[in-house]
Amino acid sequence: MKMPVSEFKAKCTQVLREVATHPYTVEITNRGKVIARVVPPEPEDKTVNPAWGSLKGTVLYISDDFDDPLGDEEWEASK
Repeated sequence: MKMPVSEFKAKCTQVLREVATHPYTVEITNRGKVIARVVPPEPEDKTVNPAWGSLKGTVLYISDDFDDPLGDEEWEASK
């Protein structure tokens, strides 16, 4: 669908709502030449990044002192 820029300016919000809910493209023209296209958004990808959570369930053992504060010797060694 083609629409002159003057008409688009007057109906901008309405056009954006329609494009968001209907799968069509609106070409904005100025003196018959296309200057912009309003396209519907791409479908959201609901898949999770494979890196996130890829090690979930793989920890077999956590030491009882895992989250205890470091002593002075370990603190200095970690610098």
